[in-house]
Order: sequence, then C-alpha cells, then structure tokens
Amino acid sequence: MWNNKTKSILIAVVATPVMVCAFCCCHSGVQKNIHDAGLKEILIDPGKVDTFLDLSDILNDSVEIIPLETKDECLISEIDRLEFYKDRIFVADRKSAKILIFTSAGKYLKSVGKQGVGPGEYSFMGGFTFKGDSVVVQDRFRGKYIVYDLYSNSYREISYNAFHLEVVSFDEIAYLISNYYPSTSGNYNLFKFNFNTSEQVSAELSFEKGGIDKSVYGLRRYSSRCGDNATLIYPLNDTVYTLNKEGIYPSYVIRFTERNLPDELSVDKDMLYRYVHLNRYLKGWEYLQSSRDYLLGYYIDDGFKFFVYDKRKSDIRIGGMIKISSLSDLAFYDFTTTIDNEFCFIQSASMLSCNWNAMRDKCTNSSFKDKMDAALETLSDDSNPVLFKYHFKKK
Repeated sequence: MWNNKTKSILIAVVATPVMVCAFCCCHSGVQKNIHDAGLKEILIDPGKVDTFLDLSDILNDSVEIIPLETKDECLISEIDRLEFYKDRIFVADRKSAKILIFTSAGKYLKSVGKQGVGPGEYSFMGGFTFKGDSVVVQDRFRGKYIVYDLYSNSYREISYNAFHLEVVSFDEIAYLISNYYPSTSGNYNLFKFNFNTSEQVSAELSFEKGGIDKSVYGLRRYSSRCGDNATLIYPLNDTVYTLNKEGIYPSYVIRFTERNLPDELSVDKDMLYRYVHLNRYLKGWEYLQSSRDYLLGYYIDDGFKFFVYDKRKSDIRIGGMIKISSLSDLAFYDFTTTIDNEFCFIQSASMLSCNWNAMRDKCTNSSFKDKMDAALETLSDDSNPVLFKYHFKKK
C-alpha cells in the first residue's frame, strides 16, 4: 500500500490520460512506476465513516421495482452476475450454470448455455459479455468462448490462450482480465483480444514473477463498464485503471491514511486473507462499480465499508450500510451499475418482505409505498429476487 513517509504521488490539476501499455508492479501488486500525470489520489480516512451511506443526493426519487418472474425453469439460487443489454436483463446463476434472460419488466424469456461436454456446451461457466446480437460465455476449463446468438439457436466457438478470470468487451475488442497468472506471453495481467479474428492483440500490465505468489486472492468483480469506458482494479493493487477500445491507462490511486498493508509481505499466499484480517490491515477496494460521475463500492474494515466517490468534486463519502432515504430507509448491500449509467440493487423476496414489513409505516413516500405493496402482493418467500433500478441525477 502507499505510505505517507515512503511514497509521493504526482497529482495534476487537469487529467490528461496517457495510454500505458506496460506497468511494472512489485510482488504484492502495488504500482511502483507512476507515469501518468493525470493520475488522481483518492484519500480515505478509516476513522471517518458514517453509520449509513445515503445515496439520495445522487439518485433520482423515481425507481423501477422489477420482480424477476418465478418459474420452475428459471429459479435463481445465487446470482453470479447481472447485466442489462438490449432492453433485457441477463442473470448468471451459479447453481444452474446458465444465463437466464428476462425482459426489462422481469418476465422470463429463455436461458442461454448449458454445462456439459456436448456441442455448444461449456465445462465450466466463467464470465460473459456481449457482442452485437450475441452473448459470449467463457468456458474457463477448456480455453474457449461460446458465442450464442440471442435470436436463434446458432452458436460458434472462439479459442484463446491466456488464462483469465473475467472479461470486459467493446463489441469485437475484448480485454481478458488475469490475476497474476503467468502465460505464454509472459507475466501480464491483461490481454487485449479480438473476437472477430480470434487473435490476441497485445499483453498489458506486466508484473514481476514474484506476484504469482499472491495470485490466489481474488475480487468479487474486476471490471465495471459505463458507456465507452470501463474501470478495472486488482487485488492488493491501489490503482484504478480506465479501459476503452483504444487502450488502458491508470486514473486513480487509492490510499488510506492509516493501517496500510506493508509493501513487503513474508506470508504464504494461502494465509494472506487471514493475515490481513488478523492484523487489521487495509488492503484496497474489494468491489468497484462505475457510473459516469461516480465510483461506488466497498472495502473491508471490521465489516463492509461502502463508499461513493464523486469524480467531479474529488470527494469521497463512506458508510457502514447503504440506504436511499428519499424513498425509505430500506438498507441493502448487493448493487451494480449498468452500461447505460443506471444504479441497481437486488434483494431476495424473503428478505425484502421482512425488511419492508419492519419499516413500511415509516415510509412517507406514498408512490413508493404503493409500488412496494403491489410488488410484494405477488411474491412468496420462494420467489425469485426483486430488482430495484434507479437513474442517477443529472448534474
């Protein structure tokens, strides 16, 4: 981590992105060479944390409440990932190992993909992304992507060589996101890939060989796309990168005012997670979602600490729980942002019913109360989760 006494960071008044093709990292993943004059520092004081992080000031009061339809063929056990694309909702379910497709109103349409060894099947469902009228699903164990057409039963396969955990794409250009894994190209954390030609375009974000010792630890999500750009973070790395079709460059560096993780760690990779928590070190962000004007996510410090960073004001707010008080005091923790600059969170039907019954009488927004009552009338404890979709306020 970055330390007050040993590190200095150049912060420019005006951000002028410079594409960086190779960044050298130390064994713990911390950036050692800062070449971009537009890099901004995000400073976090762990002692300044509110009980709640209220998002009312950045979200519109109106909300779409979308119960995901419940049928035998689309029962959701655990959501790995949720995305919006072409006016549809795509849900990767861990148990069924399928991608379930719903309309924007939550009506179930169909599933895509199947676990197996037959044609058009994957042995293990990894990440997924989109290309034109297709959803592209990773078969992580067999080193290929299966491209399923959304409007027919056709598919094709794309092979790749670089092992990776996640993918973010801009139509035919994809970035394969590794996590300190060696490859035939060398020690790189990112690979630019062309879905049309099935060719690796370049290798990005180099790391020293020792970084492999820390590669066991992962994140809930590595990337988050909004519009033509995406953000990217890595475990034990205090840098937030920006990705787009043209390339990658570092945008922000994160620093805590105290309890930073030491640069040199003589601990086995299998004990790293326990070591950090036993010694109450802070090691960067665990989850990051990006919108046009904000970065939202959380880090761990005796429990979840949620944050929202205003890109324009260079200001960060932190809380132990999230709520949107303009509608109700309904608290939540599982959230995502969309490519179209919207904010969503999701709750199980049983938890939502319990929470709403406890706070319904305190809700002063009659429109929201009517929407909630109508939605909950159609649900049982065994129903699929409910999605809440907000628009960010225009500045």
